[in-house]
Amino acid sequence: MDRSTLETHLQKMGWDPSEHDEKTLYAERETDEGEVGVYLRLDEHWLVASVVPFLATGGDNSFELARWLLRMNRDMVQSKFAYDEDGDVVLTVELPTESLDFEEIEGSLEGLVKSVAKHRRILRAAAEH
Repeated sequence: MDRSTLETHLQKMGWDPSEHDEKTLYAERETDEGEVGVYLRLDEHWLVASVVPFLATGGDNSFELARWLLRMNRDMVQSKFAYDEDGDVVLTVELPTESLDFEEIEGSLEGLVKSVAKHRRILRAAAEH
């Protein structure tokens, strides 16, 4: 897969990618829980799509949050939570590019966006209590 093919697939999905840097595209999707910005990095063997940050914490992450993230990782199929170098929570999906087709990209990226909306809703509800 090359960048041009990825951009064509994203446009077919209704995404409007822009260049973030030489190796990374950026696209925004609107959800019921607000806008979701997705960074898409394509290299020789992997397509990595990330929502950075999913939750900006600056590294001030509680034990309860870490436990919750691990439980969510256990139950999610492709998407996984992690901490970035700033300690913020990110949500990422990694896809091997060998024989990667449109349907796999579409399912994975739409699933990523749905996961963001679902988990934002959960965290916002928990914060209100």
